[in-house]
Amino acid sequence: MVLLTACSKNEGPLEGAVMGDARTENVILSYLSAHNETAIKDVSGLYYRILNPGDSIHFVKATSIPTIIYTNQLLNGEIVGTSFGPTDFDQRQLKNHIPGWQIGLQKIAQGGKIRLYIPPALAYGSIGVPGIVPPNAVLISEVELVNIR
Repeated sequence: MVLLTACSKNEGPLEGAVMGDARTENVILSYLSAHNETAIKDVSGLYYRILNPGDSIHFVKATSIPTIIYTNQLLNGEIVGTSFGPTDFDQRQLKNHIPGWQIGLQKIAQGGKIRLYIPPALAYGSIGVPGIVPPNAVLISEVELVNIR
């Protein structure tokens, strides 16, 4: 099995994002409807559902090092990455993860869990991850925030 880490981007979470990409939004809304799921839309275009808000005390910042448990999948259900337990990606700060995670993880506190429906502009874009994530793919990430440093 191939593990996919959240690749770093040199831009902020909203730079390069196609605000209001109608096609991508329709794809996400169709998926949610077909799976009888609900999600909130962030101004960035990220859709999310908080599964557990966490302790309501300890929140991540851009410079925090989050320890998480995650699974990434495509809309067809194919798993394209999983942590198989807690990981901090070799002490990577939140600001060095994909924009969808930067935005989404700040919506929960330590101990929380969130499901993110990440448009390509906030994930791996038009390039994808060769052999793993196709270009322009919507990514569904389920992320539990285990610890914050």
